[in-house]
Amino acid sequence: MGAHGIAEDPPGIKVAAEGNRGASFTPELSTDELAFYDAVTANESAVQLQGEDVLAQIARDLVGIMRRDVKTDWTVRDDVRAKLRSSIKRLLVRSKYPPDKQPEAIRLVIEQMEAIAPHYVAQRASA
Repeated sequence: MGAHGIAEDPPGIKVAAEGNRGASFTPELSTDELAFYDAVTANESAVQLQGEDVLAQIARDLVGIMRRDVKTDWTVRDDVRAKLRSSIKRLLVRSKYPPDKQPEAIRLVIEQMEAIAPHYVAQRASA
């Protein structure tokens, strides 16, 4: 019990809930898809305009773009980064993501790709 007699969650409950967050979507979102979902839902107006299902599909599509386009040296090659930015922007436009919020969404998505992509590059190299 907490200081005010309110029951508190045992340690680890919030972590488990965070880990199971993808299960609330149909189909479920993977950890990588959740990272992109968080990037595109950082804009509250996009959530209100498009809804969680559309944004979840955008996240799935972003993982597909990353799998298709990420190369070993993509973070240092401007041409590959430009192609990724263009693919991300086309997806957001096609999905009717609010235009005024696209630059920030693209920035967040690229940050997520920089964090996640090494895993995909390593998988591709070992295959």
